[in-house]
Amino acid sequence: MSAEEKFRSGFVAIIGKPNVGKSTIMNKMIGQDISIVTPKAQTTRHKIRGIANGENYQLIFTDTPGILKPVYKLHERMMQFVESAFADTDVVLYVIEAGEKKLMMKLF
Repeated sequence: MSAEEKFRSGFVAIIGKPNVGKSTIMNKMIGQDISIVTPKAQTTRHKIRGIANGENYQLIFTDTPGILKPVYKLHERMMQFVESAFADTDVVLYVIEAGEKKLMMKLF
């Protein structure tokens, strides 16, 4: 098998509530700080893409705004970015806080 045949690539959408660490995870995965990381909620207002390259792989990460119930037009637009991330992805990385038991029980 040649090196080209072993090469793999894919798209990963990172989703979750506001301030759970989505931007931090993406920055760590790609090895660069391209997404803003701050304690202020809703800093990411649109999709931000980052690429991680390896010898036999390439992963394209999409950092998305935090999932919330829209109250304003801005929130509605931000949720459209989250929804559109699903159409462009192979894998969804759903980030939750470690102590969020209520949600964890629903998932398992």
